Amino acid sequence: MNFFHNLRDEQKGRFITLIGVMILSFDTLLVRLINCDEWTLIFWRGFLPGVVLFTVQCVMDPSVIRQHLFRLSPLNLITSILFSASTICFVFSLDHTQVASTLVITNTAPLLTAILGYFFLKEKLQKSTLIAIAIAVGGIWLVFGFKPSASEIEGDSLALVSALSMSVYLVTLRKTKGQYGSIFLIQAAVLTSIISLAAGAHPLSLDTHQNIYIFLLGGIVIPFSFLLIAKGPKYLPAAETSLILLLEVLFGPLLVWLIVGEAPTLNVAIGSAIVLITLATLTIWQWRQEMKADLNSDKL
Repeated sequence: MNFFHNLRDEQKGRFITLIGVMILSFDTLLVRLINCDEWTLIFWRGFLPGVVLFTVQCVMDPSVIRQHLFRLSPLNLITSILFSASTICFVFSLDHTQVASTLVITNTAPLLTAILGYFFLKEKLQKSTLIAIAIAVGGIWLVFGFKPSASEIEGDSLALVSALSMSVYLVTLRKTKGQYGSIFLIQAAVLTSIISLAAGAHPLSLDTHQNIYIFLLGGIVIPFSFLLIAKGPKYLPAAETSLILLLEVLFGPLLVWLIVGEAPTLNVAIGSAIVLITLATLTIWQWRQEMKADLNSDKL
């Protein structure tokens, strides 16, 4: 704990978000292993994380539940709809295209978030962040060096909608300093579950192995990864939070390849390498700038 408290706010944000992304990287692998119909999967992706987050929040700070969970405001409604839309589109995208394609498209969110943050939050973006986003997005688009089928085009389009929804969601979190991130997620989980049941989900139709994977996905991976990611914007600009989320582009397809055998293409490998190098370079550069600032303040 001393290690964490000794970090600068920006370093705390990067550390929290990075841990969240590493946990989240198991998401697509578990989706492939579950292999059930989309709406049933979407139900459990909403219901289980909602239960876990509700329990965690009750233990840590029950007053937040009492004061804010049942207080429906335009902000609560907007964030719930955005997160639900992102979840639903993400699952359907995975069913229509490659894991790598879904991940790289949904992770175009940094550019969208930077634009939205600039116009709606009046955030000043450092040149280093803008350059890093441009290079990272270039690496992402390198993935599209293949000719997609009609199904893949549909999946890619759904992934793009998911990315846009997530970008607006992250900007909203930044506006509230991540203060009620868990409440937003719980409300979104309830909405997602209701929509999936209305659309024909069959939650009790899964076998033993599927139930185990569902528990890992909905009970551990999704709630704890998004709790951490939701805290990131408390310390970081929304654009930089989204930039760190790009690491899922590397880890997600790698896990699916190692466990399921869905090998990434050469374009995906090169694009992911570009993203990873860009993130590493940005982090090192920012660390050096912080060190220089510390030295200058000491001199004063």
